[in-house]
Amino acid sequence: MAEEKKTRANISFAAIDPYLEQNIVLPTEKPLMGKDIIQWGDGNAYPDYLAGLVKDVPTLASIISGTVDFICGDDIEIKPLREDLTEGKMNNRGDDIRSQVSDLARDWETYGGFALQVIRDFTGNVAEIYYLDMRYLRTNKDCNVFWYCEDWKKGGRKSTVLYPAFIPGLEKKWAQLSEEERNRQASTVVFVKNTHTQVYPFPPYGAAVKACETERCIADFHLSSIQNCFTPSMVINFNNGVPDDNIKEEVEANADEKFGGPHNGARVMYCWNDNKESATTIDVPKTEDFGARYEALAKHVRQQIFTSFAATPNLFGLPTDGNGFSNDEYAESFKLYNRTRVIPVQQIIGDAYDRIYGEKGVLSITPFSMGDNDSTTTLAAQLGVGGTQAMMEVVQSTFLSMDQKKGTLQVLFGLDDESVAKILGLPYVAPVEE
Repeated sequence: MAEEKKTRANISFAAIDPYLEQNIVLPTEKPLMGKDIIQWGDGNAYPDYLAGLVKDVPTLASIISGTVDFICGDDIEIKPLREDLTEGKMNNRGDDIRSQVSDLARDWETYGGFALQVIRDFTGNVAEIYYLDMRYLRTNKDCNVFWYCEDWKKGGRKSTVLYPAFIPGLEKKWAQLSEEERNRQASTVVFVKNTHTQVYPFPPYGAAVKACETERCIADFHLSSIQNCFTPSMVINFNNGVPDDNIKEEVEANADEKFGGPHNGARVMYCWNDNKESATTIDVPKTEDFGARYEALAKHVRQQIFTSFAATPNLFGLPTDGNGFSNDEYAESFKLYNRTRVIPVQQIIGDAYDRIYGEKGVLSITPFSMGDNDSTTTLAAQLGVGGTQAMMEVVQSTFLSMDQKKGTLQVLFGLDDESVAKILGLPYVAPVEE
């Protein structure tokens, strides 16, 4: 405490303050007072903070939205849960499997995990499956009990529902359970996360949270600058003596609230002086054009966000500098992203449903296809750079006849007659069915 007072006493420009308010919520984990519930972040607000980033940061929102589309693919099928449910429906409310997988994928990309509520019937068999919003779910240290509440800011005192963890194969022992235990196990939670070293998951872009916050602040600053008619930053000199720290902080806080920070498009520096005819002067320093600096900063933080996902901008419709945008570039980017980021999440979601059903392969996702079924684009995604170059060598060869090219493409690359015709630029006539 004494060291802090000494440091502050030696600072003449008190507004250049190392004790600035931090808007970033840290993913701390500590028990809620008097309960077994582990808080998720400072003030139990980390998932709300992440949801706010996805809402306010365009780059992050674009990556997550596009990735969810890739994960859901062109079509999703699942084994019927009950005979009386419409095909593809997961519960009596009518939620279909595609919307459910989409919600799970979005939570995985936003928070690093997802949750499902499993409802059993009176015989113990799984009768319904519902999506649970990860933002409202909390658990204990062992992740075997869950609390669901839509307002954790009040400490979970409002409409909190308790769920035990899902136990696979419990229907086989259902008849042996007491009535009390059956009622307790009638509604349970499947909780899936991307880490085993902590209670709650960690977002895929966790290393780029500061970059996301920076992009949000840049947008706020530019908006405020427009609203404030591009008022420049300034220096305010108080020349009628140096008051104590409490008065300094009060005056500066009141002015900062009105003029300072990214939400006000300006920054005020305060200088406290002993004299100068007891007058306060305001000097507006000459500043350079910050447009280029903000553009470079925006580019840098955007690249950090893409890097955290191991993604490239052109994968989400944004051309890379100097390279433009092409089908081949998109196909190669998608091939890598699909292998490293999309397929693993599809498998994780599929495993969750397998665990609930008690059997393998109940969920089937048709991979995301590019373009309007363009054969060259799809093939490029499947073959990669080396395979695509080999195919083009065959197409452009001056030593092979057209018939030899057709045969080579069919044998080496497994193409049908229609695809071969499109690649070689030949007319195609579909065979007449007898």
